[in-house]
Amino acid sequence: MSSVSHERQEDPTDYTVGGPRRDPGPSMVPDALTVGHGAGGSGRRRRLPMLSPSTLAYLIGPIAFAIILFLMKLNVLARESIWLWLAVFIASPLVSLVCNRLYLVAPTPGRLQIRIAASAASVTVVIYLTGWGSVLVLAFAFLVLENIAVGGSRVWRTTAWWSMVGIAAGQVAIWQHRAPSFLSTSRANALALMGAVVLLFVIRMAGVMMEQKEKAETSMGLSEDRFRSLIQHSSDVTMVIDGEGCVSYVSPVVTELLGFEPSELVGRSATETVHIDDRDYVRSRFASISRTSADSSFLQQFRMQKKDGTFCNVEAVITDQRDRPSIGGYVANVRDITERKEFEALLAHQALHDSLTGLANRQLTVDRAEQMLLRARREHGAVGLCFMDLDNFKDTNDSLGHEAGDKLLCAVAERLLRMLRAGDTVGRLGGDEFVILAEGASLADGPLLVAERIRDALHEPFFLPGYEGLPITVTASVGIATGDRPSAQELFRDADVALYRAKAVGKDCCVLFEPEMQSAAVDRLALKSNLYAALANGQFFLLYQPIFELDSMRVRGVEALLRWRHPTRGVISPDEFIPVLEENGLILGVGAWVLQQACAQAARWHAQGYLVQMSVNVSMRQIASPELVNDVVEALAASRLDPDTVTLEVTESVLMRDAEATVAHLRRLKELGVQIAIDDFGSGQSSLTYLRRFPIDELKIDRSFIVAIDGSRESTALLHTLVELGQTLGLSIVAEGIETCSQLDGLRDEHCTYGQGFIFARPMTPEGVEPYLYKDGVGAAVVTQVDAPRAAAPRADAPRAVGAVG
Repeated sequence: MSSVSHERQEDPTDYTVGGPRRDPGPSMVPDALTVGHGAGGSGRRRRLPMLSPSTLAYLIGPIAFAIILFLMKLNVLARESIWLWLAVFIASPLVSLVCNRLYLVAPTPGRLQIRIAASAASVTVVIYLTGWGSVLVLAFAFLVLENIAVGGSRVWRTTAWWSMVGIAAGQVAIWQHRAPSFLSTSRANALALMGAVVLLFVIRMAGVMMEQKEKAETSMGLSEDRFRSLIQHSSDVTMVIDGEGCVSYVSPVVTELLGFEPSELVGRSATETVHIDDRDYVRSRFASISRTSADSSFLQQFRMQKKDGTFCNVEAVITDQRDRPSIGGYVANVRDITERKEFEALLAHQALHDSLTGLANRQLTVDRAEQMLLRARREHGAVGLCFMDLDNFKDTNDSLGHEAGDKLLCAVAERLLRMLRAGDTVGRLGGDEFVILAEGASLADGPLLVAERIRDALHEPFFLPGYEGLPITVTASVGIATGDRPSAQELFRDADVALYRAKAVGKDCCVLFEPEMQSAAVDRLALKSNLYAALANGQFFLLYQPIFELDSMRVRGVEALLRWRHPTRGVISPDEFIPVLEENGLILGVGAWVLQQACAQAARWHAQGYLVQMSVNVSMRQIASPELVNDVVEALAASRLDPDTVTLEVTESVLMRDAEATVAHLRRLKELGVQIAIDDFGSGQSSLTYLRRFPIDELKIDRSFIVAIDGSRESTALLHTLVELGQTLGLSIVAEGIETCSQLDGLRDEHCTYGQGFIFARPMTPEGVEPYLYKDGVGAAVVTQVDAPRAAAPRADAPRAVGAVG
């Protein structure tokens, strides 16, 4: 007999992905992984519904009543009234139903006591009416198991208590002869006591086992709930694919990824939504994993089609779980990597393209040049590389700012792209350097024509956004290298050498590389390397060229000229190494040394009574350097020389490179008391406005005007204008490079004050200059005047000049 309990039956139609559950407890696979819609494979068998302990207790009642009647016939049980037994078997279930119903409505501890007590009373009545109550006390175990199964481990104490009460009540009934017994009272009590002890042990064991089961169920339930939550709320899509390649489960987040509802994908082929170009690859990977060991996995990237027809990039980790009955297929964790792919593509583009102009950068142009050379060798075609550098781009940056400079670079890049063929490559290596790769038809008319087209395209003025009213004209120097090379780097190298030659020629021109240029470049590199040690090793020295008054032939002063005595090549012309000093910045240190040496030599001559004016050339880098003022101050302080006897010569082109800044630099120098001269005047583009603003004392007319006056009225008129301009501004005029008597006469006719040139003296050592000098009454240095057209000569009693260098 048993009470009615709350039944916890399993759903007989509950199936997991791999097959039916093997136990009635909670499954390790969440309910979300169960397969509906008829999917999930064939061969699955339905399991029989399981009966709860309460149901079994009710079913055993009629069977027990029939057995009792049969045993009574055999005189095995005490002969009690059939009506009594019938009343017991009717009353017990009714009482249990009422008590169980009350407990289910309000499961309080008190009603639980009543429910268990009623069940214990039913068992007590039945077993003690048989006459074998003391022997059948273990029947209370059924009561215990049924109540623990329904109420859990917490009811074992209550069940044990009422079981003991029932046994005690039965034994009292036997003692009072109210209940039948085939045993004597003493034997009945002994058996009842032994049965109670065993029953208590059984009850406790049942309680412990239920506690362990409850803990396991709780842990499994938490794990299952956690797993279900992770699957359903993960940003990654989880898919289960059966052995035939069909989707048997897909997590709800697939709607966010592809736009499909899970039910729309279940039962369909897993590769149906894969991009058609990626399907064979995905299938081959599936085939490879099916041949490997269980639990193997692989990572795969491919494209999937969304419900709206668009595609997204995904990354899937696919694991073989076919050996797990709860899964029975492949598990794919799919993640959307569209943004990552786009970012990777952006990074790849940025790694190979210039961030400002979008043109190919050095890495990409070198790679394309290598491919171009390979095609040329295979097809015997022509290849060419144009290395282009914008002339005086720094002027745009300095005058308009770097923003305007960037806009100009972008405009140049756009114009180059428009003028070239689609198969050609335009790249930017940095700064204002561009590269054009051309091959095949682009070189049909020759590489020089390509370079000329580039230069012509740039000649049209640029109108930059924000600077529309200011047309900007750009010129470019282009170096060209053509023909096969062992590597692209050598092609770039040769084009760079040609570009250097183009800029040296005069800019705004193009030069085709010739093998001789490479040897010159190597010599230049060696020269640059040797220059680093030249100053430290004392290889530089100064020569001095006298400057004369053209009428009196007095020595007005000298110009210090730098020379380099190379250990193997001998004396090297300044035209070779001065530009290199400018490039690598060594001119700052060398220029400071020249100031120190020239001022020291002038001081020595002054101490001897020769009050010569010392002229020293100053380079562009020195003018722009804030250290120049300090160098001049240190040189004057070390030599104790009067600043007024030192003239700093600056070429006209240097003055006009950044006129505003140059004015400021010259004024700081002028504040020291030194004289300022414009060298090579007439060769630049200085305006009268700036000429008046520059704090200058002297104009040195460029040699090209002096050479041109022989037989040229136009040149004579131009020279007259320059001399008259200087005199009008109150400046001293010095003519450079006088070599013939006719030039000297022409200058005298134009009333040019001073002059220097080979007609008078070549650059000489200090010992070579001194014989030209005299001490007169006022302390001025003079040279013996000769009748024109003869050149000036040293005084008669002086030793012959030595060490003169042409």
